[in-house]
Amino acid sequence: MASQLSAVLERFTHQSAPLSVGQMAREMQIEPGVLHGMIDYWVRKGKLREVNGGGSACTSCGVKGACPFVVALPRYYEVVREDDAPHEPPCACGGGCHT
Repeated sequence: MASQLSAVLERFTHQSAPLSVGQMAREMQIEPGVLHGMIDYWVRKGKLREVNGGGSACTSCGVKGACPFVVALPRYYEVVREDDAPHEPPCACGGGCHT
């Protein structure tokens, strides 16, 4: 599993065009749910970050996340480079956790 986990990060590092999770899972021969877990792991570690697709949240009413008129857009991720990485820990615990 560790080699697949590294392969996921490597794939993002060398990917030049958007790639769907379904396509990536098929090419890597792993389940999409497992791939989502691996991506989430790298996000928690600060190696990947979710890129906001923008405009998916409506601010005109109080319904917010349950609005039937707002389409859920696909999630996009990018590699966090050394020169653009934040100088704070990727989680809100203040750096005490090692997840």
